[in-house]
Amino acid sequence: MPGSIVDVGRPRVLLVEDEPAVGDALTDCLQQLGCTVVAAPKLRSATASARYDSEIFDAAILDLGLPDGNGLELVETLRSRPVPCVSLILTGQEEVEWARRAAAMGVTGFLRKPVSARLLSSEVAKAIARSREMRAWIRQDPGFDGEALGAVRAQAIVEDLDQPSSRPVRTPQEQVRLLSQEFGLTERQTEALERVSEGQRDRQIADAMGVSYSRVRQLLAASFGKLGVKSRNDFIRFLIERQKT
Repeated sequence: MPGSIVDVGRPRVLLVEDEPAVGDALTDCLQQLGCTVVAAPKLRSATASARYDSEIFDAAILDLGLPDGNGLELVETLRSRPVPCVSLILTGQEEVEWARRAAAMGVTGFLRKPVSARLLSSEVAKAIARSREMRAWIRQDPGFDGEALGAVRAQAIVEDLDQPSSRPVRTPQEQVRLLSQEFGLTERQTEALERVSEGQRDRQIADAMGVSYSRVRQLLAASFGKLGVKSRNDFIRFLIERQKT
């Protein structure tokens, strides 16, 4: 069994799965990972839990096919909460179109049934870390657009759910390197943009690159100027559009 994913506080996971055997297995695995699990077999009960502002979730695992609706309906409720929560979608081979819709809504994680304990551990750990990162960023910058950054990642993930295509699926970092060649970015400008695409804030980028905060701002301003975008959020949306071409 993979190691515990607990870091700061016990993670809370909303699990929405109507098949008892599957739900019990996922719950057992999540609990062994150190998570507190709030299980809901139906959309209605899950939505009720998600609407309580006092209920803070670090991740949500949502089945698409539920007795009283589609798990995708819950994504909007989770997105409207004041405290961000990253959603993971449980999918079957026949649910690719629904997965594509989920990606369009900013969902960044997809778990194909049957899900192994190792994959579940890895994806839930990423979701929890992502939720907590977004909360930290929002505290620092209330205007931060976490959904836009999530959509970049989701665009690449959902394409992999489809049958193999003639063009390879590019990660955000690979997309940045292509932009670097096309727009003549310097090596340092490219590195700064790669770190933006990974979700790092300016001070984190400065520490990672070993430069000052003001130098990072200069690198990003020059990069944005070459790309014809005005801000970090504009750049993220630009990446999304380029993923589609």
